[in-house]
Amino acid sequence: MKKYIPLLLLVLACGFKKIPYLKPYYHHDINLAEPSDICLTATNPSNYYIVSNRGSIAEADSNGKILRQTKYDGSDYESVCMKGGMIYALDESLRRVDVMTEKDFTIKKSIYLHFGGGRNKAFEGLTYIPSAKKFIAVIEKPAMIYEYSEDFTPLNQLRPKQFSELSSVTYHNNYLWLLSDEDHRVMKVNPDDYSILQSWNVPVINPEGICFDTNGNLLIVSDDMSQLFKFKLQ
Repeated sequence: MKKYIPLLLLVLACGFKKIPYLKPYYHHDINLAEPSDICLTATNPSNYYIVSNRGSIAEADSNGKILRQTKYDGSDYESVCMKGGMIYALDESLRRVDVMTEKDFTIKKSIYLHFGGGRNKAFEGLTYIPSAKKFIAVIEKPAMIYEYSEDFTPLNQLRPKQFSELSSVTYHNNYLWLLSDEDHRVMKVNPDDYSILQSWNVPVINPEGICFDTNGNLLIVSDDMSQLFKFKLQ
């Protein structure tokens, strides 16, 4: 048996791949309480929309400076994404997607999503895949993925075992990118089968939102710290 121990140790060592650590090259305070997600604007590719679980939605410049904002009392926005020049803000507590104009954040319609869990245990992330013409929403814990059509008709519901917890999702460069708050980890994912292609550890306390800028840099917002972090993946 002893002669097999070195071989066994080698196999075990090869089975544990070291996850690379990303160091931010920029971070900045955000003057918005408990920011929970971020996405690029459609009208100005250097600016971002940031939502807060205090019910606020704001436009920020490339450095995280708030340019304008509004607040909807009672709302609990956990995610934001763009589709067709409209803002889609996801309210976790109300299981509702508010569709807003970019011009003045006017809510044009609201879409309710069915979910039977606790009030603060529902949807944490939302993104849109143009090529597939569908939305992807994620549940935090236990980690779950919901697929919806463009009018939010339910298409599929999955509970992939490779994810322990999920706090945000975005679509960039033909891949899904998932963020885990508890694991402090960003994952590049195949949008067809949700297999993890690559992972990175990020030194951010309570990372809640994720997106990419036009140069391919990774952006993460921290809820507890109210800060914007930028990373280079190259």
